[in-house]
Formats: sequence, C-alpha cells, structure tokens
Amino acid sequence: MARILVFAGTTEGRKLAEKISLARVSALVCVATEYGMQVMPDLEGIEMRQGRLTESQMEELMQSEEFICVVDATHPYATVASDNIKAAAEATRLQYIRLKRETGRNTDFTKPGVHYFDDNESCAIALEGTRGSVLLTIGSKELSIYTRRGSLKGRLIARVLPGSESLKTVETLGLGGRDIIAMQGPFSKEMNLAQIRDFNVTVLVTKMSGQAGGFFEKALAADEAGISLFVVGNPDSTEGMSYDEVCNQLTMITGVRIGRDRQFEVSVVGCGMANEGSLTGDAKNAIEGAQYIFGSKRLVDIYGREKQSFPFYKPVDIIQYLDRLSSSLSDDTIKAAVLYSGDSGFYSGTSALIPALDEWKEEQKGRGTTVYIRQIPGVSSISALSALMGITHENSRIISMHGVEQDVTSDMNVITTVRNNEKTFLLLTKPDDFIYYGKLLSEAGLEDVKLVMGVNIGSPEMKIFGKTAGDAADMSEEIPEGLATLYIYNDDPLNTAGFALKDSDFTRKEGIPMTKEEIRYVILGKLGLKKGEVFYDVGSGSGSISVAAAGISDDIRVYAIEDRSDAAELTEYNRVKYGRDNVTVVRKTAPEVFDVLPKPDAAFVGGSNGRLTEIIRGIRDKNRAVRLVVSAITIETLTEIMGVMAELPNSSIDVLQMNISKTATVEKYHLIKPLYPVFIAVISFMAEEEKNRR
Repeated sequence: MARILVFAGTTEGRKLAEKISLARVSALVCVATEYGMQVMPDLEGIEMRQGRLTESQMEELMQSEEFICVVDATHPYATVASDNIKAAAEATRLQYIRLKRETGRNTDFTKPGVHYFDDNESCAIALEGTRGSVLLTIGSKELSIYTRRGSLKGRLIARVLPGSESLKTVETLGLGGRDIIAMQGPFSKEMNLAQIRDFNVTVLVTKMSGQAGGFFEKALAADEAGISLFVVGNPDSTEGMSYDEVCNQLTMITGVRIGRDRQFEVSVVGCGMANEGSLTGDAKNAIEGAQYIFGSKRLVDIYGREKQSFPFYKPVDIIQYLDRLSSSLSDDTIKAAVLYSGDSGFYSGTSALIPALDEWKEEQKGRGTTVYIRQIPGVSSISALSALMGITHENSRIISMHGVEQDVTSDMNVITTVRNNEKTFLLLTKPDDFIYYGKLLSEAGLEDVKLVMGVNIGSPEMKIFGKTAGDAADMSEEIPEGLATLYIYNDDPLNTAGFALKDSDFTRKEGIPMTKEEIRYVILGKLGLKKGEVFYDVGSGSGSISVAAAGISDDIRVYAIEDRSDAAELTEYNRVKYGRDNVTVVRKTAPEVFDVLPKPDAAFVGGSNGRLTEIIRGIRDKNRAVRLVVSAITIETLTEIMGVMAELPNSSIDVLQMNISKTATVEKYHLIKPLYPVFIAVISFMAEEEKNRR
C-alpha cells in the first residue's frame, strides 16, 4: 500500500501525523532527534524513524518504496534539511509539499523595547550592548553563536528541549545546570513571566516562531515584565502551504478526508401532525437548514422532496449513513434532520436514537469530527386530539401499544387503567384496535365507558368518531387506515389505586386469615415491588396482600396462590371489588403450581398448609435472585424457617418481630389491646457466581 512520507520537526508536523492516522492512511514519519521520537504519540498506521539524513540518504529512502508524496514539516529554521528534502524529491520525481509555519511580520510587536534582527549573528552583537541576564528561547543549534562571545559569558540562560541531544549540546558549550531550563513548550504567558522573574531576565531572545511556537506568549510576557524583546526573523524564504492547505492537498491526493475538522449537526425533530399548522418554528428551521433528511416514508415524502432524503427511521440505518458522510469529502459542516411524527420526546424512536447518536458522537470525536445533537419537540397526537375534543389531557393515563403484543398481560393493564382512571389515552398500532378494545372493555364490565378515536389527525384524511365500548364492540363499518389515537372516558372510576387500603376495606369471612393493615405495610415495604415485576402471594387467604401489591402499579403481575376453595373465592371477590385486573387467582397447591407460572421477582408466603420448607425451596429454585418475605405467628413456624435457611447455601435472613397494640373501647374507657406478635423473615439467596465474585 502506498504511503505518505513525512519529515516532521514542528508542532504542526505532529498534528499532521495524528490527522493522517485518524484518516486511516499509512505514513512513514521521520524525525531528526531522540526527543522528536519521544514527543510523537503512538499512532495507528504511522511508522516512526529517527536520525538525521543526508540528501543522498533521503533519495535512497524515497526510492525504497512507493510513496505517493513527501511532506516537509521540518522547523522553519531547519533550512538545510528542507533544501535536502526538496532536492531528493526532485531527483526521485516524488511530489514535494512544504508545510510552512506562518511566521511573517504580521506578528510584529512595534512597542518600545522590541527589536528585530535578520539573523542570530546580528542579534548576538546587539546583546553585547545590553546589561543583565539574557533568556535565550531559540533552541540549541544556534547557541554557539552567543556563547562564543566572551562579553556574554555568565549572562546567558538557555531554554531548550529536555532531550539528550539538546542537553549534550548545551553542556559542550560550557553552560552549567543553573544556566539551563530544559522544558517542552510552547509556554503560557504566565510561565514565561515566572521564568523571567526567577532568573532576573532583562532581555528575552526569541525566533519569529508564530502562534504554534508560542511567540505571542513570550512577547506579552516581556511587555508585562518591562524587559527588552529581541526577535530573530524567519530565514525560511521558500514557498509553502499552510496547515489547512496541506491537509486539502493530501485529501485530493489520497481521496480520503485528512485533517479538515468536520462538524455534524443532527436535529431530532418532532413534526407534530405533519402539517404546516402543527410544525413549530424551530422544527421548520431545522428541516429547511438540513442537507439530509431521514424519517418514515410519509414524513420524507412531505418534507424531504427538495433535500437528499432517505426513508430510514431505525438508528442503525441512520448512523450507518451518517458514518458514510463522515468519511466522504463533502462539506465541513453537515446538517441532518431525523423526523418523527408527533412529539420527538413522546413515545417516538427518539428513545432509541439518542443513545445511539451519543455513542456515535464519541466515536467521531476520536476521528476529529464534532457532533452536535439537539432535540426539537412537536405537538403530540394526544395534545391534538384533546384540543379537537375541547378537553384537557392533564391527570390522564397514557399507554402506548406501539410494538406491544396484545396478550393477557397488556389487556389486563388496559382494563385496570381504564377501570381506575377517568381519562385514558391509547396510542394504537392500527385503527381496527378500536373494535378490539371495545370488546375487551365490554367483556370486563366496562361497556358504558366512552371511546373517541382520531385517525390521521391534522391531515385532510382526518377522521374522528366516538362510541361507547359496547357499541364499538358491535361496530361493523369500515375504519379508515392511518395513525390512530384512542381516548377512553370513564365517568365513574374506582379510584382505588395504591396499596394503602384499610382492613375494613376488605370483605372478610370467618376462618379465613388476613394479614393485618400495619403488618401489610411492612411486608410490602420489605418486598420493594417495582413496575413490571412478577409477584407470588402464596397462601393468599382473603387476598389483602395480593390486592394491595397490585395497587402499587398496574404493570405488576400478581399471582395469588391459594389451595382452599373458600379462600380462593374470597381473594377473587376482593380482587374484583377493587378492579385489580393484574391479579390472577390460582386455585392450586404450592409448590407444584410454580412449574406453570412465570419466574417471580418477589414472593410472600403467608400460608403454607404444612409445606413451608418445600415452598421456600421451590421459590428459590424458580429464581435465585428472588426477594422473599415469610410471616409467622408461632415459634414452631419460625424454627422451621430458620432450619430450612440453615440447609440452603448462599442465603441470608433477617427476622423482625412486630408487637402491635391498638385501642379498644370498653364502655366509656379506652384500653390498649395487643395483637398477636408476628415474625417477619426477609430472605435473599445469592447465586453461586455472585458469591464467587465477592
């Protein structure tokens, strides 16, 4: 593979090598000194070589392989090296590119105390007419011009690179340790000032080294310190290119973008109802300013007709194309807009796209590309439908069915939400779902709730129609195709969400136990149930734990396991009473029934019918990460719990004893009446691999 040959010796040379590497182009970079090797980072695709070369050696190197060009990025004062590189390139007919540091007189300081010299010889002569310490910041090569002048002996402080070659040169010239500053520059104004003051410098000598060589910082420091500034002009009179011009030239030669920093502006735009009226000003500006448009075919057809547009809305497809643009030779600033209907931050593809863009942004940073991401909100279909109906959508519940299967779990979630709330919005996958949810709600005893559906809201094809759930279930007319949003109004919701139900709220039957209110709160707190989890209530009794747990979130799936028929019926009664459609009453015996149930995230055992050990083991075998709470009112039951835990490896148990007393009225007196003490065992199991990690 053809490579670029680079002779480096400046900050710009190092920067160019980094850009070549980032562009994944191969290069051989030659530096003259050991220190030049040390400051050059390890770069992929870049081979380093150290040593000074004669013109003939350069010719031999250029002929040793198929280089596509040679870049001379040596120091502007290394005139001999530049002459040799150019001559060798001409002899081998290799394209020669000179990277020239901009050090012209446009950087002049014309203040009193600033003096310019054509060369070091004239500068050294002028220094003999000054007094005090002289700080030389010209490197090590020309130091001998100053040290051989006897009148300057003892006055010179040399600031050189900390490489062995530079230090050896300084020592050979007779400068001692107190006369040497060995540091890598360029330096800030403050650092220059500190050295001027520490060494009582009266004259600072510098080359016309430009911005990259820290000229301005030295000049400003000298001016602030009130000392003289002697400037040796740039001897490099050859033609050359600026850093950006060299990068452009290499880009043209290789066909790969090199060195030119690029910016991406990616706007994630909510297009509202995809009409002029619902498009915000920010969204309109982002779309008009974008060169590339991504989105669904419908949105691309509307907004991308005069742009380079692509019907992509999946993150992997969008980023794959942005990556191609990043490697192309197109504009330095690229603006792209990714379009989503409705509000970009509301049940759209943004939730998947933004993390993917953030990851791509970090990758691009390593390739010299800056990526800016902004999100522009739009008008959601819920906002639009609410406005058309003349209602507010505050205090409403929202369920998105996009990408969600219509199964028992999702159906129960919809039923429970509608039963317990006045306003519910469903974002539908297809308009035919109007009939589906009419039937579902009717069969759940909610046939009188009102359904209003908007299809293609905001477009000329918009349709809005409403019926009761019962009428929708029997609907036979054709429903138009398009994007649909369903509003469900229940004028008599149960409003029993939450777990803080009182004992008196539950229907009771003699002989069927119920976990008391205060104990129930502690148990649920220890279980720490979260949205979307599966919970077993083993020995549900009256169902107080199951019903309360289901009230924490409609998305918690509760399995009330009870083998007594009268207790199972009571649990079912209380479930229906409070509309807990996310509770499934299982009239089976534990632990055998565990085999047909989903894996639990948490479980409570309140009744075991003499099979406590098997139940605890069965729950553990179902999920080693389960959170388990067991209650007991007898010492024998507690002893059994402790016994089975002692037999199970990698487990832990915390036991609480609760003694609760409540007031009781006897005639005109109030007595404190104690309840039975209750033991609450909080159990966790640790998987073997987790134990090994610890």
